[in-house]
Amino acid sequence: MSSTRRGFLKGILGTGAASAAATTLPGCAPDINPAPVTDVTASEQGTVDILVSRYPDLEPVGGALTVRVSGEQVPLLVVHSKDDGAPNDFSVLSSLCTHVGCPLGFDGKDVICPCHLSRFSATDGAVLQRPATVPLQTFAAEYNPNTGVLRINLRAGQSDFPAAVNGQVVFPLSQFPQLRDVGGSVTGVPSGYGKRIFVFRLQDGALSAVDSVCTHAFCEVNYREQEADLFCACHASIFTRDGAVTQGPATRPLKKFTVSETGDSVVLTGVA
Repeated sequence: MSSTRRGFLKGILGTGAASAAATTLPGCAPDINPAPVTDVTASEQGTVDILVSRYPDLEPVGGALTVRVSGEQVPLLVVHSKDDGAPNDFSVLSSLCTHVGCPLGFDGKDVICPCHLSRFSATDGAVLQRPATVPLQTFAAEYNPNTGVLRINLRAGQSDFPAAVNGQVVFPLSQFPQLRDVGGSVTGVPSGYGKRIFVFRLQDGALSAVDSVCTHAFCEVNYREQEADLFCACHASIFTRDGAVTQGPATRPLKKFTVSETGDSVVLTGVA
């Protein structure tokens, strides 16, 4: 393994984890040039502005940059996939492979894991080559060719889903009647928060609301209606609808939100 790749693993994962990752590298692994690492702080609105010209490894087509955002669990991989002078010349994805969490590189076309050769689409994070089976998370970003600034929005959400305002998300029961019924559920990504949340009406009639980020390696969990649980496809952790761990490797519960109910709505607080 080259010294640059060893330094990349160390910079992203830390010395101990880098050594563990290095032992999994196959002898035929491509010597991908690692994206350099930069540390940034997001604005209060959850945006990160990158002046592309400051980063010579990102500026040309085929370039890439690993961005560690203060307070965020997973670094970002920013790739310069084309040069049309358009807002989507750059893509932003999670920088850790969904197989065993190795940091990712970019070969100018695909995102590649040097540990086990998984490949992902640089556009939408889709798996192109196993052993990884779970796509990479993508993040909203827009490039302004006039200013040369790439703005990443970590808190972007769905336009058809209630937004988080001052740490609260309000679900009018007239729009989400399923929350009236035992077994009903709602899921989506609130603007102002940027991560998927789940809201459930449990069997005892109580309400539960949890975050979708698995506490093991920060993959996104999905709700399995038949099993009535939350399942992480990356490493098979399982959680109850109340966020408790029922199967590892995760050991910590999902993040929970406080839920209250009025006569006409369900209100989540702590969504920040």
